[in-house]
Amino acid sequence: MLFRVITVGVAALALAVPAAAQERGTMEFGAFGSAATFDNALSLKTGYGGGGRIGMFLDPRWLVEFEKAEMRATRPTGLKDVNVGILASRLIFVPVTSGALSFLVGGGAGISTETNFLHSYGVDALVGAKLALTDNASLRVDGTWDWLANEDWKAYKSVRVGISVYRHPNRSVQRVTVAGPAPMMMNHEDSVSASETRRLRERDNALRTLRDSLRNAPVRTSAMTSPATLATMQARIHFAFDKSALTDSATRILNEKVEVFRANPAMTIAIMGFTDVKGTDAYNMALGERRAQAAKDYIVGHGIDAGRVIIDSKGEREQVESTDAANRRAVFQLLITPDVVKE
Repeated sequence: MLFRVITVGVAALALAVPAAAQERGTMEFGAFGSAATFDNALSLKTGYGGGGRIGMFLDPRWLVEFEKAEMRATRPTGLKDVNVGILASRLIFVPVTSGALSFLVGGGAGISTETNFLHSYGVDALVGAKLALTDNASLRVDGTWDWLANEDWKAYKSVRVGISVYRHPNRSVQRVTVAGPAPMMMNHEDSVSASETRRLRERDNALRTLRDSLRNAPVRTSAMTSPATLATMQARIHFAFDKSALTDSATRILNEKVEVFRANPAMTIAIMGFTDVKGTDAYNMALGERRAQAAKDYIVGHGIDAGRVIIDSKGEREQVESTDAANRRAVFQLLITPDVVKE
């Protein structure tokens, strides 16, 4: 029965939407309900109760946690029910993450106490899964097996279902202004390599050269663009967590931009990809570039010359929005001379 419950639970969680690994130092706080079955030789049958846990991520795949649970256990016919308390610690490994679904395996040690006579200690094993509901909360289902060393390794099994919430570590960030078209954020936790610094400098020099050439181009008399057209050109697109696939909302915005780009063949478009602060700096830089590339591919696929589109990534370096969802964006910077924008 226990294995059937776990199998059904994991199958249901496989329909989830994306969510991400926890960074080093993230704290997990959880509460759960539990049901257990005992080896008949322990003079216990079944138990129901609940408990709580606290843990800390050593890195995105390793978690150390401590757990306290209480349950009311039935006994063979004619014997009174008893209270069973369990205190355990274990090391958890996350071998697979697929979208919002993460699988868990772990092991550790613990002690058990029963109202009348059972005071035991031993080792345990755990398999489970977590389904991220938001960036800061997830549904967690676990199956555990406990073997009691001082009871000839007799065992009991339990299944737990509950909610976990996360407290992410504070990140100290310093704003540094550099020469070029836009400021950048540098994070002291993830140092920028020499090759990355060189890449950013070359990118800034190329954009500065293009900007200066456009600024020095001959200016022809033309009517100013309307506020609505300007808003279309500057509109941002947003992405789902840990994804670079375009949403329906993003494609609608890009379709509107394509019309403006077609009417202005002298326009050069710079697309900057951004992320929230989950994950490492290197991962977020790559994710930001994939998001910018997705927007470019869509624009080019709708008839815009690829040579007019420049892409780059800021990763997590410019957290200027109030929410993580708002920071997962691609921003369009239009490099144009004042007279070429047509409505």
